Amino acid sequence: MESGTFRKWLVEHGCRIDGDRHPTGHEGPVTVIVHREGKTTQVMLGSPHHDLDPRAVQAACEALGLDPSELPGPTSRV
Repeated sequence: MESGTFRKWLVEHGCRIDGDRHPTGHEGPVTVIVHREGKTTQVMLGSPHHDLDPRAVQAACEALGLDPSELPGPTSRV
């Protein structure tokens, strides 16, 4: 799943995204903090077309109480 698609899906499911910061002296994926209904998790999001690790997407969904089977795209991605 692409980073931009995942970010949009999170917002559509009631998540608030804070952050957009690089670790000091680091280039590459951006660490964001995602909040939903009192739950919080950190997610590494890159450019909108950056492919995310399916395990990281699954872990973020579980931490936020979201159903990963509702993610857009083929079910084989997660």
